[in-house]
Amino acid sequence: MSDFELIHRPAISTKPVGSSDAFAMKAMPEGTLIQVLGKSGGEDLRLALQGLFGAQANMIRTFGPGQWLVVRDEPTSHVDLQVAFEKLASHAFAVDQTHGRIRIEVSGRAVMSVLAKGTAVDLEGMAIGKSAMTIMGHISVHVTRCAADQFELVVLRGFGQSLWDEIADLSIDLR
Repeated sequence: MSDFELIHRPAISTKPVGSSDAFAMKAMPEGTLIQVLGKSGGEDLRLALQGLFGAQANMIRTFGPGQWLVVRDEPTSHVDLQVAFEKLASHAFAVDQTHGRIRIEVSGRAVMSVLAKGTAVDLEGMAIGKSAMTIMGHISVHVTRCAADQFELVVLRGFGQSLWDEIADLSIDLR
């Protein structure tokens, strides 16, 4: 046992961003984020992942060829993660990224205009539920379109505050 008490601090100290129907931004709960890496030439594991973690909309996201990101607002216990990882072991390798990445939700009728200032991804052409890896400024970001005017950004924890500040600056003309 340690003499030091761990103190949980959020990854980003969110400065207030004017929320309106044009643009809103919020930090998402630090629930569960699992990166799943399938075996080379392996099968699509989306259905297996839905069976293990649930099938809610936008929960299982493509992260790259043969890779998926499992996203939940609720934390998953260490025991439940171990059970799921053991069931996946013959098909894929899973890594708990919960404490290594954060999520930011951006929404509103001007959300695509704001994000387009920072990335070259065709957000208008992106179907709901689809994801893409991109760069915003100098930061690697996983973007998922969750609804017509709503996106979720997943970023490495250490870059979370920089991305928050950058998007806040890009949306300044909407406040």
